[in-house]
Amino acid sequence: MKKLLTVYCLLLTAFLLGGCGPAKTTTENPPPSQPTPLPTKSLESSIGQRPFVNLVPTADGHWVNLSAENFPVGSLTVDYELIYFAGEIGNKVERGVAGTVDLKGERSLTRKILFGSESCTVKCKYHFDENVSEGSLTLKVKNAQGTDKYESAYRLQKGNEAKEGLTTGDGNFKFVATNLSANAYFLTISTIGVPSELPGVVAATPYGVFPTTSAKGMVSFKTAEQTDKIYLWNNSKWEELDSTYADGWVTAPVAKTGIFALVK
Repeated sequence: MKKLLTVYCLLLTAFLLGGCGPAKTTTENPPPSQPTPLPTKSLESSIGQRPFVNLVPTADGHWVNLSAENFPVGSLTVDYELIYFAGEIGNKVERGVAGTVDLKGERSLTRKILFGSESCTVKCKYHFDENVSEGSLTLKVKNAQGTDKYESAYRLQKGNEAKEGLTTGDGNFKFVATNLSANAYFLTISTIGVPSELPGVVAATPYGVFPTTSAKGMVSFKTAEQTDKIYLWNNSKWEELDSTYADGWVTAPVAKTGIFALVK
C-alpha cells in the first residue's frame, strides 16, 4: 500500500510540475528591420558628379534664369523647387515655384522663373512679389537606381549692399565691393557643383555671384586651412587668385563677380 501511495505521489508531483496540458512556447516578433542608410558621398569625392547651377536675376529683379547642367548620364527626370521670401522685414511671406522636367536624354535644363504670379489668356498679366530677399533651390534628379537630392541657398541683394558683403547668409562666403551699381540686383548662391574639373581638391562648397560683371572687390571663404587657395572660373578655365589668410578667412582681390571655388 505504501508502495502504491509513493508511486501515486510521484506521478501527481510530475503532473503538477509539468502543467495540466502541453507545454506552451512563447515567440516574440522580431524588431522591424531598419533600412540601411546609403553612405553620403563627401564633397571631395562627388564634386565632379554634382549638377552645376546658375541662378541669374533679371535687371528688374522680378525673374531669375535658372540653368543646371552636368546631370549624371542616365538621369531621367528632374524635380525643381525654388522657394523665396518676399515682403517687408517682419512681415515676410514664403512663396514657391516647382516643376518637373523630363530630360529625354539631355543633361541640362533651363527655366525662367517669376517672383510672383501670372495670368495668361489672350495676353499675360503679371503680379510681382516685392522685396524678394532670399530662398532655397532643391533639385531631385531621378535615375534608374533612385533619386539624388541637392539643396542650395541663395540671397538676392542690391549693389549698394556689396559694401557690407554679398553673401548667401551662411557665414562661409562673401564678396565685398564698392563700385557696383547701387540699384542693380545681384544673386549669391552655392552652385552645388562646378562647371569644369578643379585644379586640386575642393575645400568648400563653390559659390557664384550673378550676373557676371566688372567689379573690383575682395572675395573671401571661411576656412581653418591657411594654405587653401581661391580660384575664379573665367568661362574657359579656372584662374588662381592671389590668396592670403587672416583671422580664419582666405581672401583674394578680384576684378569681377563670377564663380569662385576654394581649393586645397
